[in-house]
Amino acid sequence: MRHPRFSRLTPVTALAALLAVGPASSAAAHGDTIYFGIVTTQPDDGRVRTVATWENDKDPVTDSIAGTLSAVDVNGRSLGPWKLIPVAGAKATYTTRQALPPGRWKVTVDCGFPDLGHGAATVDVPAAGAKPTDTPTSAPADPPKDRPKDRPATETSAESTDGRQSTTSSSAPIWAGAAAATALLGGAAFLIARRRRSGR
Repeated sequence: MRHPRFSRLTPVTALAALLAVGPASSAAAHGDTIYFGIVTTQPDDGRVRTVATWENDKDPVTDSIAGTLSAVDVNGRSLGPWKLIPVAGAKATYTTRQALPPGRWKVTVDCGFPDLGHGAATVDVPAAGAKPTDTPTSAPADPPKDRPKDRPATETSAESTDGRQSTTSSSAPIWAGAAAATALLGGAAFLIARRRRSGR
């Protein structure tokens, strides 16, 4: 025959056993490793975002995380580790207060609570305040070419209707005056000779 005291303790013991098994099975479903996925590979503000999920079932990690972010660029310069802080309004998403400068970075995320976690990726931070290429301006028109200065002053050029230039000499009036003077002298000589003949 069972003792009444042991009969009362049996349901309590069973309940305690169920409570102990419950969290253990839940933890086993999640696993004991956290994976950090980098969701911003080109962060405009330089702040990388990462999402924490359990390794086994890919469920988001709802517990508070104690982790850090470190970065190394292509030239070997390193920054961090920087503390992870939760992103407001984004479930299981974390970032840092510090921002990465422009460049290509190998980012590594690690945590030690609530379990060990790790994640890594390469991100490209664009340069801030990049100015668009200026629109090329049109070249200024060529200045009008001066007329050649080695042309004789006695010559003037005129544009003909077919585009060719014709040159006339300004010395033509001089030759015309000489011809007229010669004609006058010849006429006077003729008159003098005629008078002489009539006087004889």
